[in-house]
Amino acid sequence: MFVRRFVFVCSLLVGLGFVGAAHDGIAAPPPADKGKIKKCQDAAGKWHYGDTADQECSQSKVIEINKRGIETKEIAAPLTEEQRQAREIEQAGKEKEAQLAAERKRKDKILLGTYASEADITTTRDRKLSEIDVQIRGSQATLKTQQDALTRLQTKAKAEGNSKAAEQTLTSIAKTEATIAKQQAFIQTKQQEQEAIKQQFQADLERYRLLKTKPAERQ
Repeated sequence: MFVRRFVFVCSLLVGLGFVGAAHDGIAAPPPADKGKIKKCQDAAGKWHYGDTADQECSQSKVIEINKRGIETKEIAAPLTEEQRQAREIEQAGKEKEAQLAAERKRKDKILLGTYASEADITTTRDRKLSEIDVQIRGSQATLKTQQDALTRLQTKAKAEGNSKAAEQTLTSIAKTEATIAKQQAFIQTKQQEQEAIKQQFQADLERYRLLKTKPAERQ
């Protein structure tokens, strides 16, 4: 129940002109505090009045009124669990968008500060690709040597049959095959690096062109 509900309601009614200062010899209730009176409607549709929001209105909006019955403020109802979760998701989305925008702006600044022209971008790209290409060619040469050695070892093992010497040859074959697999994996990794560089520099080139032709995109 409200604190001093009777006092506040009577005071409200007096202010609205529904109750006189005294009636049939009964004194009017003492005036309420000068604070705001609150009213709210519970889930059953019943209105409550007092100086604090009633427990029955814990999930409803609360309206503040003055002693003349004029609404002065509306306090929104608390969010439901579904509404709260939806708001949190929305807020998280906005924060993520802000982070992405800030990161995009940071990268744009680096891009414009690193390259003076489109030619600088393509030159840097080609240099990086060339450096990796040197590594690939070196590994391919090693791979060819190991593959030739493997062929010789396999021929030797076949000639040795099941002799004692064949065991050592088979061990050498296993080591050579492991080396070949390692070289092949290295070459594949470097080729993937080259492809990633091509894609990254193509994206940088397109973004650079956009920033140069549309200054507003820098904002």
